[in-house]
Parts: sequence; structure tokens; C-alpha cells
Amino acid sequence: MVISSLFSALSGLRTSSSKIQTSANNLANLQTPGFKKSSAQISDVSSGGSQVSAISRNSSSGSLIPTSNPLDLAIEGNGFFQVDLPGGGTGFTRAGNFKIDNQGQLTTPGGNELFPPVTIPAGATGVSIDSGGQVSAIVGGSSVAVGQIELAQFNNPGGLTAQGGNVFSASSGSGSSVTGVPGSGSFGTVRNGVLESSNVDIAEEIVGQIVAKTSYKANLAVIRTSKDLIGSLLDIKS
Repeated sequence: MVISSLFSALSGLRTSSSKIQTSANNLANLQTPGFKKSSAQISDVSSGGSQVSAISRNSSSGSLIPTSNPLDLAIEGNGFFQVDLPGGGTGFTRAGNFKIDNQGQLTTPGGNELFPPVTIPAGATGVSIDSGGQVSAIVGGSSVAVGQIELAQFNNPGGLTAQGGNVFSASSGSGSSVTGVPGSGSFGTVRNGVLESSNVDIAEEIVGQIVAKTSYKANLAVIRTSKDLIGSLLDIKS
């Protein structure tokens, strides 16, 4: 009985710790554009106790925040921006805080180039991006089309694999990507001059952390009590 309680408490300690770490990561990304919060899914173990069965990602949209920066983009509806990954392949992100690098390429703050590539000509005096993703630059006083943004969709966006920097890659869980022009089919439209905020609810996370920490302390108390009981039993036998 004592051993069973000890193992149940140890599993509870691990699940509470995982909940706290997941929530802490959510809170750390509260101000990260397009960030999607995660939560630890807990399941019972047949031998007693609990375990983390999965870390799921909530794909709901965050609110749109005006910035007046024409290179700040948000997707209103379904879809992900496509970017090149450093080791090859394509990454996907909802964060649209793009910038122009020294080659004139639109990139993420981490240096991932937008795919298909969009190059802003040297000497351009302005950039505009319409709801359908067409990118235009003002060159010599005239508006010139310089690129087309395409979006990607997945059957299960929650199954994407995190690559860091708020960029993800496709996995067997997400399925393969389907690409298209913003505003076509079920793809969302592009808004420029705004950013999608994270979908983290600070009040929900704080309450969740309080509950997880209380559970952690309770399981720790059970472990200490079990340890003392085992020690007493060993002393009696000796």
C-alpha cells in the first residue's frame, strides 16, 4: 500500500511539473506574435497514478493588433505563412512580423526567408500588400508587383512540429500541406499593418499554475510521508 502510494505520488509529481513547465512557456510567449498556447494532456495509468499522454497545441486565432507597419502581416482566417528552414525544407508560421534583409528579401526576425520569395527592389520608397497576398513596391513613383504570398493549410495544424522561433514543420500528425492564394477556397485573407497576438489567456494560465503547484506540493507531501513510513518499517524489521 505504501509503495503504491509512493509511485502514484511520483507520477503526480511528474505530471504537475509538466503542466507548470508548459504553462510557463505559454506565459513567456504572451507577447510573441501568432504564438499558439499548449497544454499538457493527462491520462490515468492502469497501475495507478497519472501520466502526460500528449502536449496539445491550441490553434485558435489571437486578436489583431494595429501596428501601422506595412511589413507586419496577419492572417484573418485559416492558413500559415511559408518560410525557408535553415537546413532545407519549408517551415510554417502565423507570425507575420516580417522585415527586409540586406538582399531585399522578406524574412522573419530569425532570418527565415518568406516562401515563395519576395524581393523588394533597391530604392523602393514604399511597400503595400493586399488582402490576396500580392506584394507591390513603389519604384520611381510607380507601383510595381514584386511577389505573391501563398498560404499553407493542414488537416491537423495542432500536429505541427515546433522548430523554434515560432516556426513549425509538417509531421505525420499534421498531414501534408495544401497551399493556395489568400482569400481563395478556405484560405484566410492577409491584413497588413496589423499583427496577430498570441492566444494565451494570462488569467487562465495563472489559475492553472496555482492548481498545478498545489498538486505538486500535495504529491511531495505524500512522498515524504511514504518515505518516513518505509524508514520506520525498516527500523522495526532491523
